[in-house]
Amino acid sequence: MKSTILSLAVFASLLATLITHSQTATEDFDPLGQLNDLPRMIRVQAEFIEMPQAAYTKIMAKPRTSANDTDLRAECAKLIAAGEAGVLESMCVTALPGQAATTESISEYIYPTEYEPGEIPDEIDGEALPQNTPIGSPPTPTAFDTKNTGSTFEVEAQIDVNAPIVELRFTPTIVYHVDTVNWGSEKIVGAAGPVKMPTFYVLTVKSGATVVAGEPSMVAALSPKSEKGVMDSSRKIMVFLRADIITVGK
Repeated sequence: MKSTILSLAVFASLLATLITHSQTATEDFDPLGQLNDLPRMIRVQAEFIEMPQAAYTKIMAKPRTSANDTDLRAECAKLIAAGEAGVLESMCVTALPGQAATTESISEYIYPTEYEPGEIPDEIDGEALPQNTPIGSPPTPTAFDTKNTGSTFEVEAQIDVNAPIVELRFTPTIVYHVDTVNWGSEKIVGAAGPVKMPTFYVLTVKSGATVVAGEPSMVAALSPKSEKGVMDSSRKIMVFLRADIITVGK
């Protein structure tokens, strides 16, 4: 009997200890654990910073040792403050991890892509036409296409198992309509006319990168267009990306 009572006493003591530890662990606040349980999103920003070729060469002369380009972005900020560089465009989109997201600031440019040639009729019905009246038909557009001009930012982002590393696939694009070329000629009055096709200038980067959340990374350098709509090799555009992990919660 005494052995049984002693065993029950020991069991009760162990049970009380386990309950106490369980309550203590529940009441303790574990911020890291609670943070990891909350849903997260990824906000990605792209910046196009334009500057003279010489300024670009100077700030890129230093060897790079990591994907963290905070110092490069700081040098660009100094050039912008001094009026020697400028932010050409900024794009931003927030995406769910592992899902694609797109933001657009565009104008649809609709233009003909095929023409039927002009014709001279074999015969004319009806009353005689006044003298010098064109009797032919001009080229007729028969097919059209649409080009989005403006800026588009496509992103697919994923949070790496080693947070705060972010894996990115991205395509920031700027499209300009710079000219319209007339391929037609007025050889036959009334039976010829303009056969116009547009010319576009495109700045785009299509790539992937691994970045540290919250830190800028320079992912590309592009050449802007000149006033005539052709490449201007005397200037450069540095493209910076930054990804921030945003935790959903109050």
